[in-house]
Amino acid sequence: MSKAQLYQKISQVMQDVDYLQKDDRVEFGNTKYRAISEEKVTSTVRESLIQNKLVILPIEQIHSREGTLSTVDVKYKIVDTETGEYEILVSSGTGADTQDKGVGKAMTYAYKYLLLRTFAIPTGEDPDKTSSAELDSNQKQKEEQAKKPPTSLKSKWKLLKGGMDGFDDWVVQMLEKKHDYPAMERALIKKIEEMKAKEAEANA
Repeated sequence: MSKAQLYQKISQVMQDVDYLQKDDRVEFGNTKYRAISEEKVTSTVRESLIQNKLVILPIEQIHSREGTLSTVDVKYKIVDTETGEYEILVSSGTGADTQDKGVGKAMTYAYKYLLLRTFAIPTGEDPDKTSSAELDSNQKQKEEQAKKPPTSLKSKWKLLKGGMDGFDDWVVQMLEKKHDYPAMERALIKKIEEMKAKEAEANA
């Protein structure tokens, strides 16, 4: 069966909704970024769907949960109500919740991105940039962690360097290299022993 009219109507929705501006702010930890709400996407696209006599129906869903994170994989059917032509669409979403709202959040996420991707609606939102923001947040967490090293580590640095200058930067660098505090202490102990050996040779 030809689906030409269905595809023409999908194309018309793409023309009707050519851009959506972010209207929401997402915050987690030290990370903050702008996003677009499901309400804005659905309400805007819905107007064009009604005008073009298209409906989108969820027809199959699989969900799973791991800890507080729920994931849904959903199949949708977009139908031209005038001809009966349809196409199967797929989308996935995740939602975090400690109670029973994880699946609902995941379904909302899946539907929002189904609409954005099916109709190629630009929002200025880039998941790669969001991931970068999370990485930046992790870096800040490392820097915060660097402010709380054990006293024994600080004392060894002071013994080696004669003061605390450069300590925080060094700790951050070591954390970036995946060295924990015990490994840092071992490294300082080795340098202290080398320093003492040189001093002993000089005084011999």
